[in-house]
Amino acid sequence: FGVLSRRLSAALDRYRASAFHRVNLSLPGLELVHSEPYIFVHRQFLSKAECAALREKAAAALTPQTFDNDATAGVRTSRGCVARSEEVASLRQRLAGLASVELGQLQPLKISRYEEGARFDIHTDAWRGDLQGAPPDPDDWWADRARLEYGVRGAPISGVNRIVTIFVYLTTCVRGGRTRWRWTDYDAALGGNHGRAFYEQPGPGTGATDVAGGSGAGFSISPEEGMAVVHFPATSARSGGYTDYNAYHESEAAVDDKWVLQQFVWSHSKLAWPRVLDAENLEPERCLSPSQL
Repeated sequence: FGVLSRRLSAALDRYRASAFHRVNLSLPGLELVHSEPYIFVHRQFLSKAECAALREKAAAALTPQTFDNDATAGVRTSRGCVARSEEVASLRQRLAGLASVELGQLQPLKISRYEEGARFDIHTDAWRGDLQGAPPDPDDWWADRARLEYGVRGAPISGVNRIVTIFVYLTTCVRGGRTRWRWTDYDAALGGNHGRAFYEQPGPGTGATDVAGGSGAGFSISPEEGMAVVHFPATSARSGGYTDYNAYHESEAAVDDKWVLQQFVWSHSKLAWPRVLDAENLEPERCLSPSQL
């Protein structure tokens, strides 16, 4: 126990000194479960009743989901929806408290369902920098240099990016549906060292990896109803908003029915979401249901 305690303390010290946003480490129940990339869990963030209410709220509004897969040619076969902020106001306050951010930094809240066989292949939760119509640089796949100069489309702010992802499992899955980080040293399998060096010297990278085989020691979490998971797709804006490709992850094919809440947190508050986000991530015109959470 003493050795584990010292290792945990050292990992937390590295996180505190890192280029990543600092979440609410004083929140009872928050645990660091992986270092570099940093991943936290809170095993009882939502109650069973709250999880059931969110599933019921979303059930009639689910539509097929997509993602930017030009780097990996992957697929996403989940269905999901977005809730209006006023119908999940209390929940958003709790999520902002966990992330230790202003409420205005929270993107509209998403709810997703993975029925049997549904999956979400390798992806980053970071948002691509504004290339101003130019093709991506192979040495800077997610346009982090352009981000420093132009921000992202719809938000011309240097370093702006999604800096924290919180997802909360709304069901327990005994079979399938794990969230897997299989690229924790993303370019090592190709002979690169950017992934290994990133935590000492954050900066742009190729994003190139062994999609099928993985790269670096793998880590996975099985869905448990009510458990929140926190990870970091990019460094803070003051550290450049650089994409951490080591945080690539996937949702393996579901066997048991998997539901998950997704809360993306941005580096800046009160962005004009209709200018920044695609239609799939925007609030609907009407509330999903009358219930309030």
